[in-house]
Amino acid sequence: MLEPSVHFLGFRNGNPGYDRFNVLWQLVDLDKQPTTVDRETVTTSDFRLAEGDLVVFPTLLSGAGEFEAMRFVGPKMTLSTGDAFPLLTAGIEFPEFPSLLIQHMDVSSLKDIYEAPFNAVLREQSPKYNLKDIFSSDEEAYNEFWNDPPVARRRGPSGGDPWQISLSECIWIKTLEGKLSRDKMKNAEADKVEL
Repeated sequence: MLEPSVHFLGFRNGNPGYDRFNVLWQLVDLDKQPTTVDRETVTTSDFRLAEGDLVVFPTLLSGAGEFEAMRFVGPKMTLSTGDAFPLLTAGIEFPEFPSLLIQHMDVSSLKDIYEAPFNAVLREQSPKYNLKDIFSSDEEAYNEFWNDPPVARRRGPSGGDPWQISLSECIWIKTLEGKLSRDKMKNAEADKVEL
């Protein structure tokens, strides 16, 4: 089973993303490494992306929604300049799945794959926040979300040329490995049961 990791990244040169929300984002220079939070160069190949992972740029949170700063890592593509990962939109107020990613997946497995990573993204914003809170703890609405997941569709023409983000121009804040986020979610649920 796919176990997506959640990667938190920043921009070394400020926050250039707001005016580029409506264009395709491409993460390029995949053979390079991002710098760490303390801005020292990462010299080992610790940072790894995979199709289906989530990338979050916390500085892009404007208050419009909890998921506006999150992108799905799409299938690797080859450009004239080398390999790239498209970073696909993931919704604003609640997660939306990119059709490019889920067209090859069993929709019934999405909850098993993405519930823990989505909760990890929300816990970074507030430690007690989770995906059920988005649905006002309405169990029926929450189950409907997973049974008939929203698919992100392009809402008009692209806003221009793709935005190519060099991995070397990013700051690596942290990564929550897929299995670890799933284990943390299980432990948090066990703690709630004990209370």
